[in-house]
Amino acid sequence: MLEKTVSINATKLPVSRVLTDIGQKGGFFFSYSGKTIAKDSVVTIICNNQTVSKTLTHLFGNRYQYEEHNNYIIITPALKRLSFSNIDVTSDNNNYSISGIIVDESTGERLMNTSIYEKMQLVSTLTDEHGYFKLKMRSARLNEAYLTASKILYRDTSLNILNVDVKLDRKEGTIYQHNNKHVESTALGRFLTTTAQRLQSMNIQNFFANRPYQISLAPGLSSHGSMSSQVINKFSLNLGGGYTAGVNGMEFGGLFNVNKHNTKYLQLAGVFNVVGGNATGFQFAGVSNVVLDTLKGVQISGFINTTNKRVAGLQIAALNNKAHILKGVQIGVVNIADTSGGASIGLINIIRNGFYKISLSANDLSNTNISLKTGTHKFYSSLLFGANITAHNKMYSFGLGVGHDFMFTDHIYLSTEVAYQFSFTGAMDDRWAQAKLLFNVQLAKNVSFVAGPTFNKYSYTGSSEGYQNKFKLPDDYGGYGNPVKRWIGWEAGLALNSVFKPASKLKKTRVSRDLFTGIGTIAGWGWGLPSTYVLGTEGFIQKNFRGSMSATFSAGYVHQHINSDISATSYFTHPNGQVDEYFTVGYQAIPLKAGVRTYTGKRLFFAGELGASLGINKYSILKITYTNGSVDKIQFGRENSFLYAVSAGYSFDNNLEIGIKFEDFANLSHIKQFNLRFAYRFNL
Repeated sequence: MLEKTVSINATKLPVSRVLTDIGQKGGFFFSYSGKTIAKDSVVTIICNNQTVSKTLTHLFGNRYQYEEHNNYIIITPALKRLSFSNIDVTSDNNNYSISGIIVDESTGERLMNTSIYEKMQLVSTLTDEHGYFKLKMRSARLNEAYLTASKILYRDTSLNILNVDVKLDRKEGTIYQHNNKHVESTALGRFLTTTAQRLQSMNIQNFFANRPYQISLAPGLSSHGSMSSQVINKFSLNLGGGYTAGVNGMEFGGLFNVNKHNTKYLQLAGVFNVVGGNATGFQFAGVSNVVLDTLKGVQISGFINTTNKRVAGLQIAALNNKAHILKGVQIGVVNIADTSGGASIGLINIIRNGFYKISLSANDLSNTNISLKTGTHKFYSSLLFGANITAHNKMYSFGLGVGHDFMFTDHIYLSTEVAYQFSFTGAMDDRWAQAKLLFNVQLAKNVSFVAGPTFNKYSYTGSSEGYQNKFKLPDDYGGYGNPVKRWIGWEAGLALNSVFKPASKLKKTRVSRDLFTGIGTIAGWGWGLPSTYVLGTEGFIQKNFRGSMSATFSAGYVHQHINSDISATSYFTHPNGQVDEYFTVGYQAIPLKAGVRTYTGKRLFFAGELGASLGINKYSILKITYTNGSVDKIQFGRENSFLYAVSAGYSFDNNLEIGIKFEDFANLSHIKQFNLRFAYRFNL
């Protein structure tokens, strides 16, 4: 646009009118601030068949600079110019140094805190209060030096020094431009960087180089010296802590890692990580992770994770996770998101486009139950407290749950929930698992009626007087573990809703082919007993939703083989000399699971599943050796179990999948599995 030819003839017209005429003739628009250019100032200009650039120079002189963007020419004040003065090259003990003075080109004023750097050797310094600098080169052999002076509000100025005695020690590296995200503006960034480092970061905003590695003791004490914050490394090792431009590989920090821009693919720190741009891959810190832009991958910390923009992956923190836009999964005590298209699993979920709901209900086991549900209708967490307030059948419970709402109309929806609670009926050793189908009917703007059936599985001690009747111990109870009772029950109550209808859905970002079925096989090893290996197979259905979420349902067969020579798990010797030995043989079961997947892009995914394992063989043997030497063997233990699994995998374009998975059969303490998973999906 600046090279287009225009003719303009204006006499005593406002400058805004002249700029409008130039834009109309050139087919574009001008963008500028009224504080920069006085729109009502009167000008006279005559230009015939001149480029737009020359016409603007004739109109304004050299006071402004011009940048093209889309169909606009943006006018901003021209940066001031600086120049080198009194340049001198000296040799001291076979090392070269370059010194000089930096001055304002217009006024001759000497400029302090100007960054001087050599791009190939990655050495730099700042001018002192007299504008003086002395830059020591890394090599004693020098043919050529290319110095650049940078200062905020000034144009960068470069000086090429030729014919110095010998050869420059050049290193391979790509030089390119990058926009600074100002990680130094964070509290941690200010605390860990010096004033000189922050000044250099402001001065040198558009020069970055690539290097294969760097080693730092602390920020500034690096193999790249004071230029470490301008270098992107493939491998970065910070013994105490480090401050670099970014990582395109792996970074390890004894205490901390601070990156001005992007980080890929692995970043580990003992205390914290701070990334000024995007973090892609796996990030772990003992205390805190901070990403000022977007997370694509997994972020795990001992206390707090913060991502200022979008999370497309998994956040896990012992205390708090925070994201602006969530398109993945958060797991923590408190989860915060401005907009969520994923799942937040925690005690408290604060989602701006989500809801909170407080329910007061009764069921067939306890007459007073209070729950706090937070999240989105797509996925929410529940914090549960209950009591049976009565003179005899006293009971107290607390636990957690998760749920999903199916919206029928603006006033009716169905909640599907699962919950697990610890109960007290005289001894805190009862366990209460529930699956619920609850209809929600709106009665008023923020009030709804909730009711529906529940499936209950209760492991009990029968220790309370009233509950000895409700949960009577069986006559053949031998004292090994708690008996279990299952039944269909009910729940009903009222709920106070922050909002009843769901918020508008996020725009679809991942192309979805909606519905798949598939088959898979697993192979791995067991944890809990030595010398065990696992083989199995599964069939599954996968439903893709908008955003990055999918739901899965699977059923299959699994066999955990156990070496019979070392399968004895415990033994007990009676006072009369009788010995009881317990053996565990291979466990075979049919696992039924439902779960969710979250994709960080089109292919990499993380998944969680809940379900039940239906035992199909008696996996335990009791061997009794009597005092007379005779032996009895009793086989028992066709056990069912609650089951959960976490996994990560990769989906190829040809519908093949590979991944890793951990599965825990919660009711069977010695049945845990680490597996490799291979699968193929069919598009339905």
